[in-house]
Parts: sequence; structure tokens; C-alpha cells
Amino acid sequence: MTKHKRHKQSRHPCPLCAEPRPNPGLPVAIPFGIPTCWPPEAALAIFEFVDEMRDIILGVYGTRIQDAARQRCQSAPTEWVVIPDDELPF
Repeated sequence: MTKHKRHKQSRHPCPLCAEPRPNPGLPVAIPFGIPTCWPPEAALAIFEFVDEMRDIILGVYGTRIQDAARQRCQSAPTEWVVIPDDELPF
């Protein structure tokens, strides 16, 4: 029998998902710039890659994404403001 090593969990969870960060030495997100000098073939390759990633993410998280989008779109109920007739601008 072999013993499985347990990964030491970080005390600081990921601020995006509250899960333990697998590699606390790395930043939470890696910012990147998009060059404006790609040849069309390179831009198309990156576009197709991003499109495929989108499809995979939607396949895995589809209903949760829809639920989150629905919640984001729902705003708090609007309270009606009553304006007395003598204060109407018209």
C-alpha cells in the first residue's frame, strides 16, 4: 500500500470561488494584453480557441451560468414615489 500525500491547503481561499488555492504563490488571475499586430491567421486561431473554451464552459456550467445571469438581471423591486399633484412639472 502506498500513502497518498495530502496537499497542504492554503489558509487564503480563492476570492473568486472560495476554494483553497492550489498554488498560493501565483496571482489569482493572470492579466494579459492582446497584441494589435497579429496576422489574420493568428487572430483566427485565438478566436477559435476562445470560442471552443466558451462551448466547453457552457457545457459544464450551463444551467449555473443561466441562473447567475437571471439573478444578475433581476433587480430589487422598485418602490413607487408619490408626487403630489401640486408638485407635478406639467
